[in-house]
Amino acid sequence: MKVIDEMISVLERPEKHELYFNNFFASYDLLEKLSATGTMRYSRTRKIRIMPVDEVKKKHRGFFDHVCNGTVY
Repeated sequence: MKVIDEMISVLERPEKHELYFNNFFASYDLLEKLSATGTMRYSRTRKIRIMPVDEVKKKHRGFFDHVCNGTVY
């Protein structure tokens, strides 16, 4: 989160910009802070109820699981 925080600190109005970053930088707290949509590594999902990786791998190509709580999508 520190890297992204440093990037947006130079923006006069960060809410007027769109940031794109991969799941290496994404965390629940960051997505919540930025009101962002993105992918996260399974190890960073905290206690969010999401399908375990081994079960997702058994599904067809292109399958995904998602969770939204009104802040993070």
